[in-house]
Amino acid sequence: MGRMLRAPRGPAPDATLVAPGDHDWVALSEQPLPLAEVAAWVVRPDCGASVTFTGTVRDHAESRRGVTALEYEAYAEQAELRLASIAGEARRRWPDLGRVALLHRSGRLAVGEASVVVAVSAPHRGEAFDAARFCIDTVKASVPIWKKETWDGGEAWSSCATQLPGRPPRSEADGR
Repeated sequence: MGRMLRAPRGPAPDATLVAPGDHDWVALSEQPLPLAEVAAWVVRPDCGASVTFTGTVRDHAESRRGVTALEYEAYAEQAELRLASIAGEARRRWPDLGRVALLHRSGRLAVGEASVVVAVSAPHRGEAFDAARFCIDTVKASVPIWKKETWDGGEAWSSCATQLPGRPPRSEADGR
């Protein structure tokens, strides 16, 4: 089985958060996301548009106020493969894309921290916006990352957490 990423046990360097030399940057990390570096990395001289989306932890969820933290857990190998696949599909749909970055956090995050960043560059803004929207929507719908919400009255796994095909439901997989 693949490794599961849980809350970090202290600061450690994370090589996946160093910008690559090629055209796709995909990573799952327990470290804070390098938002400014990602936004700068996607810029290319042949691309007149870049779009960066950053998802942050908010203080509420559906029918729940007072959210204080989120904890992300991932099936790491599959998550990283899926992120790469999404970047590839974006390139298939929009062949003129310059660079694509898809980075997601794991571990415990406080309100206001960035949980995901998607950035793309393209020759024109329409392609850049369309590709970025496709990427974030597909990441949210298909990458095996689960979210536990902590709020003033308790904690629970989010109702949007979905089962990875071929794996037992979350409660059976981890004894909960």
